Parts: sequence; C-alpha cells; structure tokens
Amino acid sequence: MAIPLDQWLEDERPWAAFAACRGADPDLFFGDGNGESTGIARRICAGCPVREECLDWALEARASFGVWGGTTEQERRRLARRSA
Repeated sequence: MAIPLDQWLEDERPWAAFAACRGADPDLFFGDGNGESTGIARRICAGCPVREECLDWALEARASFGVWGGTTEQERRRLARRSA
C-alpha cells in the first residue's frame, strides 16, 4: 500500500514529493528487512533526486527503522557514531 502523495506534502518532509519511492510499496522500505526487499529499496534510492535530503532527515530524526536515503538502520547508526 503506497502512502498518498498529499500525506507526504503535509508533513515536515516536503522534499519527499520528489522522492523516487513516493509510489512504491512501503513494505519494500519498512518490511521484514530481508535481503530482497532491502535490495529493491536501495536500488530505488540509488536513482532518487532527493536521496541526500532523505538521508539527512533520517539521521537528524534518528529513524531507527526502514531504508532511508539508501541506507539501512545499521548503516545509519554507524554514520551517526562517526559524526558524533
């Protein structure tokens, strides 16, 4: 089930309206974390025009679940530790 575009536009992530994932199945990004869905999510992120904004937001918000900006939870934790 995709998140409606108007819901993205109304929250604190206005850049999300331009995200490559906006019409994708959220289960790819917030599923059980199996390699296949994570791989698909990361491929979608790879060509996203707002990937950096997404990753910045995820690091700032300490998003602890899902794929954001092409990174997994574990990768974001490592990035956060490096910048601390």
